[in-house]
Amino acid sequence: MGSGKTTVGRALAGALGVPFVDLDGVIEAQAGMPVRDIFARQGEPAFRELEHQALVEVSSLPAAVVATGGGTITFPRNLDILHRTGISVWLNPSFATIMRRIGALGKRDRPLFRGEAEALALYRSRLDAYRRADLRVDVGVDETPEEVAARIALRLETSDCGT
Repeated sequence: MGSGKTTVGRALAGALGVPFVDLDGVIEAQAGMPVRDIFARQGEPAFRELEHQALVEVSSLPAAVVATGGGTITFPRNLDILHRTGISVWLNPSFATIMRRIGALGKRDRPLFRGEAEALALYRSRLDAYRRADLRVDVGVDETPEEVAARIALRLETSDCGT
C-alpha cells in the first residue's frame, strides 16, 4: 500500500516493452465493483479468492509487468505462482514515504487502511513475506517512478533471478 507498485509497474512495462497489468484492475473488472466495495460487501476472504484466481489468469501471459496488491505475496499459494512464473520485486520505500503517499485519501480508497498505527502494524506483519521476493528495491525519497523502473530493468538484465 503506497509503495508505488502501479506507478513504477507502468514505467517498468514501458521500459521493457511489455504489457502492464494491475491485478486489482483485473479483479474489479471481473467483479464489476471496486476493491473497497468487494471488501465491504463480501469481506476480505472473498477478495483474496478473487485475487488468487486473477493471479492464476495473468500468470499465463507470455510477458508482462503485474502490479499485485500489497497482500498478494503474503499467501503461500500466490507466492508459489509468482516464483514459478516470473520474478517478484519488492518496492521498499520508507514507511514515512508510504504514509505521505497514502495521505488523507487512505481511509476512503484503501480498504485495509484505518490509520497510521494500523498501517504500520500491517506493514510490519507483511515484512517476512515481502522479504521472500526475488528482488528487493529500496526506493529513495526523491526518486521518480521512471528512475526506480530503470534501476529494476537494469537489475533484471544483470540478474539470474528467476532463471
